[in-house]
Amino acid sequence: MKKKRGLFVILSGIILLCVLIACYIALVKVNSSEEEAAEEETAQEEVAAIASDDISTLTFEAGDQTLTFQKGEDSWTLEGQKDFPVDASKVDNVASSLASIKADRTLTDVEDPGEYGLEDPVNVIEVVKTDGTTEKITVGDKNSSTGNTYICLNDDTSTVYTTGSDLGNTFSGGLYNYAESESYPTITSSTISKIAVKKDSNSYTLTNNGKSSTGWYVEGSDKNKQEADSTQAGTLQSTVAGITFAGYYDYNCTDWASYGLEKPKMTLTVDYTEEVEQDTTDSSENDSEANTDDTDDSGETTTQTVDRELVLYVGNVNETDGNYYVRLGESGELHGISQASLDTLMNGKAFDYWKTSIDSMTISDLDHLDVTYQGTTYTLKRVVTEEKVEKDESEDTDDDADADSEDADEEETKTVTTYYVNDQEADSDNFTAFYRAAAAMVCQSRLEENTTKGDAELTLSYHGTDGSEITISYTPRDSSFYVMEDQDGNCGLVNKMNVKDLIDSFLMLTEDEK
Repeated sequence: MKKKRGLFVILSGIILLCVLIACYIALVKVNSSEEEAAEEETAQEEVAAIASDDISTLTFEAGDQTLTFQKGEDSWTLEGQKDFPVDASKVDNVASSLASIKADRTLTDVEDPGEYGLEDPVNVIEVVKTDGTTEKITVGDKNSSTGNTYICLNDDTSTVYTTGSDLGNTFSGGLYNYAESESYPTITSSTISKIAVKKDSNSYTLTNNGKSSTGWYVEGSDKNKQEADSTQAGTLQSTVAGITFAGYYDYNCTDWASYGLEKPKMTLTVDYTEEVEQDTTDSSENDSEANTDDTDDSGETTTQTVDRELVLYVGNVNETDGNYYVRLGESGELHGISQASLDTLMNGKAFDYWKTSIDSMTISDLDHLDVTYQGTTYTLKRVVTEEKVEKDESEDTDDDADADSEDADEEETKTVTTYYVNDQEADSDNFTAFYRAAAAMVCQSRLEENTTKGDAELTLSYHGTDGSEITISYTPRDSSFYVMEDQDGNCGLVNKMNVKDLIDSFLMLTEDEK
C-alpha cells in the first residue's frame, strides 16, 4: 500500500514538472514574439519626411490629368487655372501624408523595377520645397501578401522600399476631388411641405395639407387632385431628403445643352423650412414676418423658422459614372446625382401616390347605408335614442339635495343605440363588425382607369346626416382581385379574399333578416 502511495506522489511530481516546463516554454515564446515585433518596429526606416509648411509646389497624377498645386500664404492655386476653386483642406490632407514615410523593408540592387510596378507607376509625386530643393516619390504596386506599397525615391530604381503608407489611394481621384463645391441643401423629411416634379409628361405635385384625411394631396398634369397615400408620401419625402451630390464636373459651366440641362428632363421643386439662429438685434424688425420657435434665455439669439425653396434641374446621364447631370437653381456648377436617388422621381406618376385606403363614413355621421349585393338592396341604419330609466338610489350621495328636486332625481336619461337592416332590428355586434370591415378595406394598388367589364357584385352607398354621399362598388376582375370604384370614378385593385370576407360579414348580418 505504501509503495503505491509513493508511486502516486512521484507521478504527480512528474506531471507538475511537465506543466511548469510547458508554461515556461510558452512564456519564452511570447516574450520572443514581443521582442521580434519590437525589433521589427524599430527596424522601420524613415525614408522621406516632407513637412506641409516646406512645400511650395505639389505635383501628382489625378485620374487622366497631372495636377500641379502652388501654395500661397493661406491657400493653394491650380497651375494654369488661377480661378479654379481649390479646396485647400483637401490638398493639405494629401500633402500631410508626406510628412513621414517609413519603410518596412529596403530592397537593394534591384535590376527589374517593373517587377514592383515602378516602370508603369500608379502615381508620381513631385515636390518643390520652399528652399528650392525637390523630392520625387514614384508609387508602384501593392504587395499582395502584406498590402504594403512599393516606392522608389528620386528616380533611383535600384533601391525599392515597401511602406505601409497607402500613397496610391491617398493621391487618387480626379481634378474635382480637390475642388471646393457648393453644398447640396440639408433637408429633413419633416420639414418638407411640397414636392413638385415637372416632366414632359406625367408631372405631379404632392402638397402637405391638413384638410386631407391623409395629410397630403397629389395633383397630376391633368389637374386631377386626389388625396395622397400617407405612406407613399412619406417614402417620397425620405427620397427627396436623401438626395445629395455624387459627382462634380465643372465649376463654371457655360454649355448646359451638352448635358441636357438647357431643356431639363425633370425639374424638382421642393418647399421646406429651415431653422436658423438670428441675433436679437436684427430680429425685432422681422418679428412680424418670422415664426420664432425658441428664444435663448440670455436674449442674445432667437431661432426662426424660415421658408426655403430648392430647384433642381436634371439632364442626361453621364456615361462614365452613370450619374444624372444636374444643376442646382441658377448655379454655374455642374454636378451629378446617382440614378438610384432620382429614378423614383423620374419614373413616377400622380396615381402612384393616390391613397390606397377606401373612402367610408364614420358611423356617427351616418344617416343610413344602402348595401346592394347581387342585385338586392338592403338599408342599414343606426338609431340613437334617449330613454329615461329609474335612478339607482345607491348612487345618490348628496344628503343636502333640494327637496323640490327629489321627484326629478328619481329618473335619469340613458342613451340607447339600435341597429336595423330593412327596418328589422339587427345584431349590434354583427352590424359593427361589418361596418368596421368596410372601413378597413384598402387597395393593393391604384388603377388609372377601370377596364373591367360586368356588374358590381357589392355596392356600398353611404348617406350622411349632412346630406353627403359616398359610393363604393366592388366588381370581380380575375381569380385574385376585385376592382374598387368610387363615386368619382377612382379605381383600384382589392384582394379577392378581403372582399369575400366583407361579403361573409354582410351575409352574417343579414341572416336573421332573411
